[in-house]
Amino acid sequence: MPRKQLSLAEARRVALAAQGFDRPRPEAGPDKRHFRRLFRTLALLQLDYVNVLMPAHFLVPWSRLGPYDREAFEKYVYGSGECTEQWAHEASIVPADTWPLLAHRRRRYAMHRNNPLRKLKNRNAYLEAALAKVEADGAVTANDLPPVPGPKRKPGDWHRSIPRWALEYHFATGALAVAKRLPNFQRVYDLPERVLPAEALQPSFDAIDARRELVRRAATALGVATTMDIADYFRMTARDIQPLLNDLADAGQISAVSVESWSEPAWMSSNAKVPRSIAGESLLSPFDPVVWFRPRLCENPVPSIIMLSVKSMRDERIYRRRRPQPSDAVSRTH
Repeated sequence: MPRKQLSLAEARRVALAAQGFDRPRPEAGPDKRHFRRLFRTLALLQLDYVNVLMPAHFLVPWSRLGPYDREAFEKYVYGSGECTEQWAHEASIVPADTWPLLAHRRRRYAMHRNNPLRKLKNRNAYLEAALAKVEADGAVTANDLPPVPGPKRKPGDWHRSIPRWALEYHFATGALAVAKRLPNFQRVYDLPERVLPAEALQPSFDAIDARRELVRRAATALGVATTMDIADYFRMTARDIQPLLNDLADAGQISAVSVESWSEPAWMSSNAKVPRSIAGESLLSPFDPVVWFRPRLCENPVPSIIMLSVKSMRDERIYRRRRPQPSDAVSRTH
């Protein structure tokens, strides 16, 4: 029978188990079997190349698997056909079977009003030429396209060239996929049919079914979660997913549960486990699914917090060590 109530401690163990922290790390070096299980467990891996320690998406596997061969991991991600990059929870690596689940987003994609392509003369011709080059010549990087003057840069700006904007546009619409990353992390783009397995390219989901499956995967990856927690996983809204949660509850794939001290109702996956204990410690990236949605943090489990501002201008960065404050404990009363 589904649980109707959980203590706060039980909820934490459910959440950590759902994220793979209930398993011992492999004694031998992790291989593609462990990488495959990691992606099935997490449903996605957020990409971020802020590398104060290492790029965030390389730290997340380490947190669960321990030391691993990074080259073998990248070979699995970009060479096995089992994964691909997509906009999921921000830019992410996802299992290849997630590609059709995100087709409705790609169909709706529209350029942001600040996209410099909007001001590009002969924009459509340039975009068509970029895609034609990939079709004729194979995988390309932004450096392979004809350069075009872009907007002026300001100090501290993240820079993206017009060729990169063009390739990113085709990536966002689904005309291109990411074939691999170069050692400098630059994307290499190719046609989806040359990157993904044939079954991933079949449009087998309508928008409602696709969203429902994304919600199910999010709920499974979180174990126990509020509506907002689940919505954030694939960057959806609580309002949009509420009917989908009801559908999943009717199908027995999730159930409503009350969690001690949470003021919001919660949902528990039918696949969730409630371990008696979870031992061990691990270093987490700020882009780890365990911590990326800050309201989900029930309390800080370590004796101190390191505050790092890594995406600020140099003179605005903050580095300090402090004791936990009462405000660090989120009890779902917000």
